[in-house]
Order: sequence, then structure tokens, then C-alpha cells
Amino acid sequence: MQLRDDFAKHISELHNPIDRPYTASIDKSLLKNTEDVKHLNKEIQNINPDYLTFLPAYFWMFYFAIGWVYFFSYMFSVIFILLFIVNLDFVLSGFTVWFVLVGILMFIIFCTPLILILYQFIAKKPFRTQYYFLKKEQKITYYYRPLMKFRQPYELKVVDYKDVRPDLHLDKYNQAYTPLNLYVADPETGDITHHLKLEDYRVNPRVQWAFIRTYMERPADELPIDSELCQAYPADTSKSLFACADIIYRKNGILPSDHSGGGQIMVFIIGSIIALGNLFQANHYQCTKRAILHPEVQKLLTWDGQDNPYPIQPITDEAKLAFDGRNWEVNIRWIVAIIINISFFSWAVVAYNS
Repeated sequence: MQLRDDFAKHISELHNPIDRPYTASIDKSLLKNTEDVKHLNKEIQNINPDYLTFLPAYFWMFYFAIGWVYFFSYMFSVIFILLFIVNLDFVLSGFTVWFVLVGILMFIIFCTPLILILYQFIAKKPFRTQYYFLKKEQKITYYYRPLMKFRQPYELKVVDYKDVRPDLHLDKYNQAYTPLNLYVADPETGDITHHLKLEDYRVNPRVQWAFIRTYMERPADELPIDSELCQAYPADTSKSLFACADIIYRKNGILPSDHSGGGQIMVFIIGSIIALGNLFQANHYQCTKRAILHPEVQKLLTWDGQDNPYPIQPITDEAKLAFDGRNWEVNIRWIVAIIINISFFSWAVVAYNS
């Protein structure tokens, strides 16, 4: 398995290893951290006697990418208008070819990010990895593809939970970023064979590992689940980008949890300003490669779908409609937010050039 150069190549090179599965008692004091446990409850996509999975985590680079799109799209509009207005006589005096070449170059440089995002909305290429912790089978399943090999298809990976070696990986470029990484090594050579990057920097990685260990190793009643926060989501890909975008707001307590259409004004105020970014994040959730849908993983599942011992909110009728794209309270809210967002952007360009 090919790893990035800045990650461990050998098990002895791990940065800060912590206790492995079943090798030590779980520090339950970690699960008394209200904020971190609350965060994990909101991040759970599904939890039952068969498997636990969290929503795919996102880097701060996502927000940087959205800023890139806005900045360069805006600058393209401004520079193109200024060149056309200020240098109109210059263009007509015989430098049309130069003007066209400059215009094409600016279009490529400034609008490529926006075009790529619009392409992603249509093509729905998966970027994020989702990990499934199978409790009864004591395995972890996920899809893997090398970071920069976009044309290579994803490979299904199934690893034994007991072979995992957790490590608090320190990012040398960002000392404040310490995510939980899970490694599996060859027992003879010690070489890393699997690298699971959970990548959620918003929670204490020790709390996250204690949470996962409690799920995998202990009875259901020992897992700190808040039924008001932990909600069920469809295990398959949603048909509605807008319903996926609603998840962002519901996790932050801005919207009610049932996709009822409430909280309209708050979404118009907040969502209209950063609607593109939220929709892009929702697109990543919508098209994440889900190992749970693979036949080989389905063979490992034994739960019959009844009597879930974990207290979670079921999928409401409104949510089912929303994820099928047929909840028009949700759809209209996001359509209006997008229209307001476009209006803000257009106003900014016009105001700058007036």
C-alpha cells in the first residue's frame, strides 16, 4: 500500500502510539468530556449492532478552496471588465490578438476552480473515505485509493480490528492539527499495510478512540449516546444535494433535526453568504464511496434491522422526502439561499466597478 512520504513507513516510526484494542482497560473518564462526546454524537451517520460510521471529516483546506473560487472568480470579473472598459481604444488600435490571449489566460487561471466545482456537482466523483467499524465481525472496512492517482479505481479494504495500531499523528506543517490515525502492520516485517485516516481535528483524538473502543469492545449501554443529537441517515447515497447540505446546519443546531423546513430565516442569513461552500461539502457527503454497499461487506452484516439497542433518532418522514429530493420546504429554502448568494456576488462586482 502506497503511503504519502510524510507518513510512517514502518510501525516503529509512529509518532505517538496509544493503547491497542483489548490491550488495556478503556479510560472512561475521557467519555465524560461533554463537548467532544456531543461532537461525536452529531458526526455519527449510523450506529447499530452491526456497524458504526461517522460522517466524512473535512479539512480546513475545503474552506481555503472555496475562498479560492470566490476570490479568483471575483477578480476575473473585475479585471476583465476593467481591461475592456479602460483599454477599449487600446484594443481597437490593433492589439486585439494580445487582448484575446490575455483574456483566455485570465479565464484559465481565474475560473478553473469554479469550473472544477461545477463539474464535481455534475460528475459526483468521491473524494472522502468513509470507515465502517463492524462490531459483530470485529473488522473495519473502507475504500482506498492513493492520494494523487485519480484515475485508479477505489479498492475495498477489510482489516481486523484487533490488528489496529492507533497513533496520534502530528502534522509537521500544522502543529495544532493532531488527528487519530489507525495503522495495520505486517506482523513479520512491521511494514505498514493499511493506513486509516479519520482526520477529524475538531475532537480530542483520545476521546474519539475511547468512543470507538467502547463501541467495538463493550456492551451498548456503555456508549454515551444522546438520542437528541445522534440521528440515523440513509446508508445509501442521497438523491438530494439540498438535504445533504441541511446536515451541516442540523449538526450545528441551526435547523431542527427532522427536515421539517423550520429555521428558514437563519438559513437565508447564513446560508446565502456561504451557500456554495455548504453545497460543495454536501456534495462530498453525497458521493462518498460507501463500503457498506459492497457485496463482500454485506456478507459480514448480521443485524436484521430490528431492535437497535443504541438510542438514536429514527429517520423521519420529512427526512425521507428530503433525501429523495421531494421535500419542497427544504428545496425552496436552498433555492432561495442560492439566489440570494448570486445576488450578493453580482452586487459586489457592480459596486466595485461603479
